[in-house]
Amino acid sequence: METFTKDETTFQDSDLLEPLSFYKHQLKDAFHDNGEEYFKKLTERAGTDVEANREACKKYYAECNTISSLNKQLGGSKGLRGFFIFLIVLCAIAIILPIVLTFVVKAFPLLVSILVPVAGAAGIVGLIFGIRSQNKKIKSLNEIIAQHQKKANEHKAKAEETMASLNALFESNMAVHLMSKTTPVVDLDREFDPEKYSYLHDKYGYETTNKNNESILFVQSGNILGNPFIIERTYNQNMVNHTYTGTLTISWTERVSDGKGGYRTVYRTQTLTAHVTAPVPNYWIKTTLVYGNGAAPDLSFSRSPTGHGNDDDKELEKYVKKFDKELDKKVAKDLKDGKASFTRLHNEEFEALFNALDRDNETQFRLLFTPLAQKNMVNLIRDKENIGYGDDFSFRKRKQLNYIGASHLNTSDLLDYPPSKIRHFDYDVCHKNFISYCDSYCKQIYFALAPLISIPLYQQYKTREYIYDGKFGHNVTQAEAESAANNHDWSLFKHPATRSVGIILKSRFEKVNNTVDDCIITAHSFSGTDRVTYVSVYGGDGKYHQVPVHWVEYNPISKDTRFAIGRANEDNWPEFNKNYGSGSYKDLLSRYSIADTVVYRKGLYSFVKKD
Repeated sequence: METFTKDETTFQDSDLLEPLSFYKHQLKDAFHDNGEEYFKKLTERAGTDVEANREACKKYYAECNTISSLNKQLGGSKGLRGFFIFLIVLCAIAIILPIVLTFVVKAFPLLVSILVPVAGAAGIVGLIFGIRSQNKKIKSLNEIIAQHQKKANEHKAKAEETMASLNALFESNMAVHLMSKTTPVVDLDREFDPEKYSYLHDKYGYETTNKNNESILFVQSGNILGNPFIIERTYNQNMVNHTYTGTLTISWTERVSDGKGGYRTVYRTQTLTAHVTAPVPNYWIKTTLVYGNGAAPDLSFSRSPTGHGNDDDKELEKYVKKFDKELDKKVAKDLKDGKASFTRLHNEEFEALFNALDRDNETQFRLLFTPLAQKNMVNLIRDKENIGYGDDFSFRKRKQLNYIGASHLNTSDLLDYPPSKIRHFDYDVCHKNFISYCDSYCKQIYFALAPLISIPLYQQYKTREYIYDGKFGHNVTQAEAESAANNHDWSLFKHPATRSVGIILKSRFEKVNNTVDDCIITAHSFSGTDRVTYVSVYGGDGKYHQVPVHWVEYNPISKDTRFAIGRANEDNWPEFNKNYGSGSYKDLLSRYSIADTVVYRKGLYSFVKKD
């Protein structure tokens, strides 16, 4: 029996027959264990003194607890001082009020007007001493807190010092290596390079989007047992109608009956409301997995989540029966209309849950969705044990290209995870952050691919060897250049008249300059012109009034910026950061870059060029 081996992790090919069970019983723990091992190696590479860090953190947290306790005492003293001040106010009132009531209103006897003010004055004197005592205590507590805060800062600085070398090693795509190391199915690339793009383009017809209302924020390429895929995250724009509202307050007088045979004048007001609808730019993010496979090359279909993946058995049975009746009607109608191409499967549960009724090649659909594939897909959609994400995915096949959209992937921040969310002065917290990131990343990628892995024919289909002849002519793909530009500050690119909340960056290759590609980044955005439209509205005074509605007219604008991206010699940010200020980097950047605009990601470095 064939086996898959990734470093020390070995799996049988039969394990892949049930992807959900495979993840639960093997991959989940393998991901976690490899994450632990990876973090251990990073610690060794950084030379981190773990015990020294833990000792410094222990002292830091102890100081923090002491400070917290002292702050509670401080709060109590401040509260008591405030209460004393409140009592002084009451005593002052007690001094003044009896005197007023005795001599002005003559409501109190003379003795009361003497004794109460005396008591109030005595109370004020006592309270002043109390306030002075609390002030001394507050001052003392503030000094003690400052001393403990100084010690806490020293311990934290020591902890940060012990973690500095480890924190410097964290990069945004660390889990890529971990995923490739662990899974027998998936290999992830360091970057989406020209060879992989040509492979997808020439064999499967994939095209990077050239639409001016779509910009690539992030791209990750890889393969499933030799068949290529990419994960694209795009920033998208369209125009939507927005309703602006304007108001005008009117007033008038009118004579009304007073009920006694006469009339009276009444003053009335009314707020008139008017609306104007105009287009405004709208922006959103979309993540799509695109997979190329030559199996069933003439088949196209689409499916979306049905909303019944979490139904219990009785609810699902009811849904399947209802769906089955509707399917009977569709089959009968197709026959009547002379469209006998659609043939239902015997697995009614799969038909209802997968719901790919627009398939256009029944023979190839059955070739793809064997009984085992149907079983896997139903298990994935229902996921009774909540192993993955259930029915959160859409699936479109267009000939040799497959498009997966998964809700969990669309909302994920793990694809291009900022290292700042992992770094910490506390080794144990940092370790927890790293393992959580790796576990979640691997789970999210695996279950985005799971609908494809659930189809055995896709894993059995081996693509013919693709020979890349270098005809692409770039060092870096448009997708990676666009993604790199989006990692720079948008203010470097946007038109000064931009009023829209977002901008769409499009990359256009210009020329190769040795190991660096010169590009043009075009920033598409909108300017805004303030407008006022007067809308005639009938008022309660029997007249029409012109209600002003202020709105914005948006017009497309663009700005070109020269940009460069190249492949670094170093495999990681610390090494690149150490070297890019010297040697060939220094010469290149001194001639081309604007200061402080160099960004390093995934082994690529990019910068905005001088005009």
